[in-house]
Amino acid sequence: MSTPLFTVVIPTYNRAEYIRKAIDSVMNQSCKDWKLLIIDDASTDKTRNKVDRYLFHPHIQYYCMEQNSGISAVMNRALSLVDTPYLIQLDSDDWLPKKALAILKKSIKKDKRRKISLFYGNIKVWRIQKGKYVRPFLIKHRQFHTKYQFLTYNYWMVAPRCYLVSALRNVGGWDTTDKYQGRIMEDRRIILRLIERYPVKWINKKLYNRTKHKGQLTDNKMKQKRNELRRQTFDYYLKRWGNEYKAVYVYQNGYLIIKKLKKRGRRKQ
Repeated sequence: MSTPLFTVVIPTYNRAEYIRKAIDSVMNQSCKDWKLLIIDDASTDKTRNKVDRYLFHPHIQYYCMEQNSGISAVMNRALSLVDTPYLIQLDSDDWLPKKALAILKKSIKKDKRRKISLFYGNIKVWRIQKGKYVRPFLIKHRQFHTKYQFLTYNYWMVAPRCYLVSALRNVGGWDTTDKYQGRIMEDRRIILRLIERYPVKWINKKLYNRTKHKGQLTDNKMKQKRNELRRQTFDYYLKRWGNEYKAVYVYQNGYLIIKKLKKRGRRKQ
């Protein structure tokens, strides 16, 4: 039996209320070329009980971290376990449209001569109120032709994130060396690692359903941490990429963003 094309990785922590919808969306894919790896970051709720009923399936694996380690450590553990060419991250409170993997597979075949490190599409965002999914709206992303276009992208994070596994391994996976041990901004930071070395590809199709609910609320203290790490990350990559530009920072909805990049002038001799 040949190895599937995709491993869908569901990282989870205390999302027992939502995880079955995520798992079901993988099992109901029109494309069956997948494995599913559920990695539990030491949940303290009934996540394992919700997952148990699916473990009969030969392509579904459950792994529990020894202790709560944060999303980057979880994704690095997933990367160490995956044996398929592509890894798709599916958050445990989100779900995939039925044809998502089929569309991704078609695009991968079309661009098989290019070493594309990341495929992503458009997302539909749903609010959860009293257990119901309401008021959806569409987020349409765009193609990033340069690394600077992504660095200054101040919109919803791209999804789904379908990664080329060999590229992830070549860049060293997710960074856990910051003071927050990779628990914050892991999605943007891994893409920055990839996009400086590899092309990425936008597919203009709805490929992901994302949720907004009370369990995701960010307090002011967490915003401060995110903003601190954002500035450090942005400044690090601008310097790493030759220090040609200086970032002009502003705040938008409480978050630090790059309003624009200013070309640095040449120093006088």
